[in-house]
Amino acid sequence: MRIAHILPYDLSQPGGVQTHTLALSDALKELGHDSEVFAPTRPLRVSVGGTRADLTMHPRDLVELRSFLRRPHDILHIQEPILPLAGPLSLLHTDPRPIVVTLHSAEAAAGRLYRWTSPLTRRLLRRADAIVCASDAARRNAASVLPPDAAVIFPCVDLTPFRDIDARRIEHPEASSNTILFVGRDEPRKGLRVLLAAMRHLPQAQLIVAGPVSDQTRSAAPDNVQFLGPLPHNQIPELMAAAACAAFPALGGEALGLVLIEAMAAGVPVAASDIAGYRIASEDGRASLLSEPGDPSALAEHLRQLLSDPDLRAAITANGRASAGRFDAQSVALQHLELYRSLRPK
Repeated sequence: MRIAHILPYDLSQPGGVQTHTLALSDALKELGHDSEVFAPTRPLRVSVGGTRADLTMHPRDLVELRSFLRRPHDILHIQEPILPLAGPLSLLHTDPRPIVVTLHSAEAAAGRLYRWTSPLTRRLLRRADAIVCASDAARRNAASVLPPDAAVIFPCVDLTPFRDIDARRIEHPEASSNTILFVGRDEPRKGLRVLLAAMRHLPQAQLIVAGPVSDQTRSAAPDNVQFLGPLPHNQIPELMAAAACAAFPALGGEALGLVLIEAMAAGVPVAASDIAGYRIASEDGRASLLSEPGDPSALAEHLRQLLSDPDLRAAITANGRASAGRFDAQSVALQHLELYRSLRPK
């Protein structure tokens, strides 16, 4: 089967949708299918709902998208189909191939956009043969424009490098006893400022921050924080190998939290905020410690427990390891293949 994936985001920038799309495409190739991804190479950066996105807006990208859509494919799969301009243009492209779309966002701003544009959005989505939501949180967020039969298929991650790290941690359990890891962008909804405030309650611990951070955030950090800046995704597993635990204090807008799943697969116990997407990823807190979003004291207490209680750390790690398997790329690719095959002519 030949599958074409349309991605509105710049692949050179980190992001969960990018991680999922590449992992899904690679897994489909490993299963013997022809899978390729279109993404913009000259994106325009926009800010929506407290997050930044690099979208397909440049005329040259749109010309290349048109050329990509003309290639022979059996399935067209569009990620975030409402985002300009790749998604809508792909949906409007006249073609007999089955079209699958996946809605990822759980951000309140996206929910408002769906409601404000509901007549147009419903008309666009009617051109899709199947609508997938990345989680129940994403489906609730888009409820105003969705048909009742919209399916949920979780995003996926290539967990192999993280499981390799997990095996090393089991064999050599000498991870630094006081190192906390945060991986993500410095955006208000990611909650990094909450974590920095929590670190003031943990003077004996060390926080490692991997991701782009503003000078203002750096200046607000206590002395026990080290900023590494943006790193390639393939360097994240090694960071997790040396972490005693990880913290993901997002304030909202996470449909699932793929980096949280990567940490769980790597055998790193997680403290996170109690938001819908993280409840799904951690099986309602069985696989991580969840605290009220925006509460530095509660987050600090959970981190203190993970750093000081080996039995709790072992239990959370074991549960996280098991929970992460639901998002393995091979398993999720098989679910997509079943959907693709159901749409093809008999």
